[in-house]
Amino acid sequence: MNVSVVIPNYNGEEILEKNLPKVIGSVGDAEIIVVDDCSMDGSLKVLGGFKQKIKIVKNEKNLGFSSTVNRGVKEAKGEIIILLNTDV
Repeated sequence: MNVSVVIPNYNGEEILEKNLPKVIGSVGDAEIIVVDDCSMDGSLKVLGGFKQKIKIVKNEKNLGFSSTVNRGVKEAKGEIIILLNTDV
């Protein structure tokens, strides 16, 4: 059974630095997709440090939470999709 974890992000640089390593260490071989909603902080730089372990999807403009989540779900390949906020 394949699992995908979809994480929407908007200006979550500090939260990503703190929590993303824990997510990566907890999900085994699950696919992790982080959809950045046109952040204006250093989120993309932080995500770039994990690019070997996650898939990064970048919105060209801010689409809002629901559209960002939907984009991540469309990219997911897993049979089961887990939606996870950056602050969890």
